[in-house]
Amino acid sequence: MKEFWNNLFLVRPAPEPGWPVRKRELYYAWRVGILFCAGLCMGLALLVLAIGPYPKGTLVDYLCHWQTLLLNTVPVGLLALLCYGITGRTGASFLISGGIALGFSIGNYYKLQFRDDPLYFEDMLILREAKAMASGDHYALFIDWQIILTVFCLLLGWALLRLLAPGAYRPWPRRTATALASVAVMAALSPVYLDKAVYDGTKNFNHLNQWSATQNYISHGFWYPFLHSISDFVETPPSGYNKARTAEMLAAYSDADIPEDRKINIVGLMREAYADFSQYGIPGLDVSGYDVYHALEAESYTGDLVTNIFAGGTVDTERCFLTGNYQLRNFRGNANSYAWYLRQQGYAIEGSHPYHQWFYNRQNINGYLGFERYRYLEGDYDQMTQATYPEDSYLLPEIYADLQKCVEAGKPCFSFSVNVQSHGPYATWDTGAAEYLAGDNYTRECKNAMNAYMTTIMETDRQLAAFVDKLREDPAPVVLVTFGDHLPWMGDGNIYYDEMGMDVNASGTDGFYRRYTTRYLIWANDAAREIIGHDVRGEGPAISPCYLMNLLFDQLGWEGPGFMQAMDEMMEVFPIATTTGWTMTDGVLSGSVPAERKELHDKFLYLQHYWRNEFQYKAVMEQ
Repeated sequence: MKEFWNNLFLVRPAPEPGWPVRKRELYYAWRVGILFCAGLCMGLALLVLAIGPYPKGTLVDYLCHWQTLLLNTVPVGLLALLCYGITGRTGASFLISGGIALGFSIGNYYKLQFRDDPLYFEDMLILREAKAMASGDHYALFIDWQIILTVFCLLLGWALLRLLAPGAYRPWPRRTATALASVAVMAALSPVYLDKAVYDGTKNFNHLNQWSATQNYISHGFWYPFLHSISDFVETPPSGYNKARTAEMLAAYSDADIPEDRKINIVGLMREAYADFSQYGIPGLDVSGYDVYHALEAESYTGDLVTNIFAGGTVDTERCFLTGNYQLRNFRGNANSYAWYLRQQGYAIEGSHPYHQWFYNRQNINGYLGFERYRYLEGDYDQMTQATYPEDSYLLPEIYADLQKCVEAGKPCFSFSVNVQSHGPYATWDTGAAEYLAGDNYTRECKNAMNAYMTTIMETDRQLAAFVDKLREDPAPVVLVTFGDHLPWMGDGNIYYDEMGMDVNASGTDGFYRRYTTRYLIWANDAAREIIGHDVRGEGPAISPCYLMNLLFDQLGWEGPGFMQAMDEMMEVFPIATTTGWTMTDGVLSGSVPAERKELHDKFLYLQHYWRNEFQYKAVMEQ
């Protein structure tokens, strides 16, 4: 058989002495060509993993769009050629490059299955967190037909290349040329992969939901959207951006100081995966436990918070709130935030997250955002409890104790904490939790997960109520702002949401809001209300997290920094600005901004970009 192929394609393990130039060139071209084609085929096979738990019809959509096929397969083929330039062996090059491509694809596949969240380039910075979350009992890794098929394709390709193009390719000049050529082609194609217009033009929603950021990603395959996400990692200015002109725009707003007699302590608490399931009418779900939270809402200023994320990505909501950014940058140094502004106003800036300090790199990034002191699991909460996710019965009393220390020191306090007790995934086995979900229409696993989740957040509600009772009696003026970061995980592929009839993948505005909406709450004690001059009650507007601090300052009667004042104006027109591609303009949610509002929206984008990238508080940092 080997002799047959050798004679048909004029190939040998190595060029023989005396071969004519044409035959020798055919030998080199054959090896490069067949390896590149094998890489393309491997890229094609990996699209089986790209769809995650979503409809298999998405594979047909890939095959019907040649742009999607090329954009996903060419990177794998070029990677194979790069490896060939290094190793000189077709089989080894295919095995290495295909193994790398398969590894990333499987990582994306598991991430989609477990958290309905695809793999982005920026995730490479938090591999430690990913490893920690995948270990132990958090998620159970599995092998299914899609993984088996792609591994089989990798081994089959390796075996065929060993048969059809055996031996080593020794001449270093040619191998170097092959490697450099592959790198050059990658560089030449990079503008195509990063271009937003190309990306938007290759969406396909025949079997997917355009309102879902995850499904938007999947509609492009895997390797293409993964490489495109580099454009988010390395931020490029919006079209028409001019730094000097934008600086002049921002200079039109002056930072306003907080009067000494109006400085009120602020306690912020972002609650992990907190959702009010009472509003969805789920049959058989006991929602009486929400009465505690609803009672608190009745004496607060509340509203809907429309986030960028679903079932994961906690820090997006957290950092949008702290910075006023509607999308996040890659924090590698000091960045503008409202914490820096409050620090400039004489506030003590601190908080807690009773989990590992390296999680989402909070140990560094919180400092970049202006926090002077932050408490973590290590050397702190791990001394109080052995729980994997420390309980709020420890967190909230510690927040109160820290607040009292600030008051005693004579400094106003801005405290912002993130709880972790309600972190998913939730036990699908019987943990002895109280039964909240009942009915014959649900699987035992669905009931167990919901019972575990509801038990956790109901306990947190009780702890929050006790915390508020302490603040209620406190003579120091205190305002509490609390909100959820995203909806909780409910089964791989959202299977338990489906069982409960809560379609988080539905198209249209209803599906969008159901998927991305949590709640916010702003509450003030009597001492704070006396200073503020009103009750801090009522229903507020639906907003993105980047505007939540605006609402808080408005309730306190503060003007805030110049950027916030500019965003006050933007909030009136664009109260919902998301990274999912949807914006609310003058009360209408849409995937595009009307032409008559484009100039104002451009100003919004320019100011946001400037604020993200031009640090304003160097003097405060140096104090």
